[in-house]
Amino acid sequence: MIYKFIDNNGSEISVNSLESLQGLVDSDTINESTKVKAGLRGKWTTASEIEGLSFIKEEEIQNTPEPEEDIKSFITQSESSTEKEEVEKVKERVVTKKVEEKNYDEENEAVREASEYQNNESSNDTSDYYTEKFDKTENINNDSPSISFKDSWRICLSKLTDFSGRASRAEFWKFYLSFLVLFILTLFVILVLIIMANPNISDGALDIITYVFSIPAGLFTLSATVRRLHDTNKSGWFVLIGIIPFLGLVLLILLILPSDEGKNKYGKNPLK
Repeated sequence: MIYKFIDNNGSEISVNSLESLQGLVDSDTINESTKVKAGLRGKWTTASEIEGLSFIKEEEIQNTPEPEEDIKSFITQSESSTEKEEVEKVKERVVTKKVEEKNYDEENEAVREASEYQNNESSNDTSDYYTEKFDKTENINNDSPSISFKDSWRICLSKLTDFSGRASRAEFWKFYLSFLVLFILTLFVILVLIIMANPNISDGALDIITYVFSIPAGLFTLSATVRRLHDTNKSGWFVLIGIIPFLGLVLLILLILPSDEGKNKYGKNPLK
């Protein structure tokens, strides 16, 4: 399994296995409070809560009882204390050097694996990267294009009769503009077919047909328009401005306004 952690510089590092993560724990690169998550879509937690990681506490090492020495061994050690002290110092230096070399090799291996993994991720899949980047910005720009056209259609269709709540600027305009293009193309095809079937049809009749098709189209986007007004902390009744000649521009300006930051009387910010 892939693990990610945040080092002291705030950078995200990835490792390919729990053993590599344990190596970084042993080399003090990761401590108990280091932010770690398992998998690309896991939740951030502390390293102490990762199952399988062990942290050796200095208190346990210091409290390890030493074997009791009898009188005979004490006398023997006294006679050769100088030689044994020198031997112990040499052993201690050798062990320390081996531990440092092992930790250094494991740390370099972990960093190398993380670098290779990040290079592969950058060429294969960057969805998690951009998702994390968006989360870190904490939605500073409330109207950032955080949803796709497909998502905007899914949300607006599911709330076709819902006139409560809020709709972000990105959600509304992606749905509204794509629907407008689709409506114009459909209406154009219908009018062409009518003219081909009856070339002598009057312009007035074509205007009536256009108005007839425009009414359900307006109702289709009505709930999304009301929720967009709510998002700017305006009453949904402002939608009636659109039917007043020459005042439709006022409604357009209201729909372009940025989202009202935080929670308002119509609900929470849809992008937070």
